[in-house]
Amino acid sequence: MNETEHARRYWQYEYDVSARYMVPLLRQWGKAVGGTSVLDVGCGEGGGVCAMHDHGARCVGFDVDEHRVNAAVELKGNRDIVFAVSNLYNEHPPYHDEKYDLVMLHDVFEHLDDKEEMIRKLMGYMKPEGALLLTFPPYYSAYGAHQQHLRAPFARLPFFHLIPFSLSVVLPRLKNEYPHIVEEVRKLGRLKMGMGSFENIAARGGLRIVYRQAYLISPNHIRFRLTPLSAGPLASIPVIREIVCSGVVYLLSKQ
Repeated sequence: MNETEHARRYWQYEYDVSARYMVPLLRQWGKAVGGTSVLDVGCGEGGGVCAMHDHGARCVGFDVDEHRVNAAVELKGNRDIVFAVSNLYNEHPPYHDEKYDLVMLHDVFEHLDDKEEMIRKLMGYMKPEGALLLTFPPYYSAYGAHQQHLRAPFARLPFFHLIPFSLSVVLPRLKNEYPHIVEEVRKLGRLKMGMGSFENIAARGGLRIVYRQAYLISPNHIRFRLTPLSAGPLASIPVIREIVCSGVVYLLSKQ
C-alpha cells in the first residue's frame, strides 16, 4: 500500500470512530456537537475532526507530524477546517489565544510527557463551560503500548509489552522495525498511564470527570472488523479494569 492510500484509509478509520461512536456518545451525555467550536489536538490525518465538522461543529486541529497534517489538508476536501503543524510542548502552541467548547485528544495524551503541565495547557483552551474529550488504551491492557504497530508478529501479540525485558531488551534488538515506532512503544512503557493514574492527574490538575465510558473492545478496533463492547461494571473495579479495558473515553470539565 502506498503512502497516499494508507493516509486515505487511516482518515476513513478516524472518521468512522468519530462519526459512529464519539458523536453519538457525546449526544448521549447531553453534549451538543452542532454549533460548537472544536479543537482536535493530535489530529492525525484529520478524519476525526472532519466527522465533527460534518455534524455541525466549527473545527481546527494540529499535529506534530507534518506529513499527517499535509494529508489532513488534502483529505478535508472543501470543509472549512484549519490545520497546523505544532505540538503542546511549544511555549505558544497553535490557537493558544482561542477558547473552545470542546477540546479532544484521540489516543494522544498517553504519549505526552509532563502530563500535569499538558493538563494546564489543555485547560487553557477550554471555555469556562467547555469540555475535554480524551481517549486512550490503559497501559496494562492487551495493546496498551500500541505494539500493534510493530512489524514482528510475536511483538504484536496481546500483552507482549508486559513480558519482563520485552521493551528494554527484546524490542531494541528486533530487525526491520521503524525506529520512531520502537521509540514510542518504549516511551509508553516508561509512562505507563492507566485509568487510575490518569484520573489522579486530572483531579490534581483541576479537572472533573463528567462521564466515563470504558470498553472491553474499543471503538478503535473497528479497523480489525470487531464490534465495540462496553466494559460495564468492570470499569469500576480497580486493577481489573486496567487489564480488561482496551480503551476508555473521558468527558471532563473544569472543577
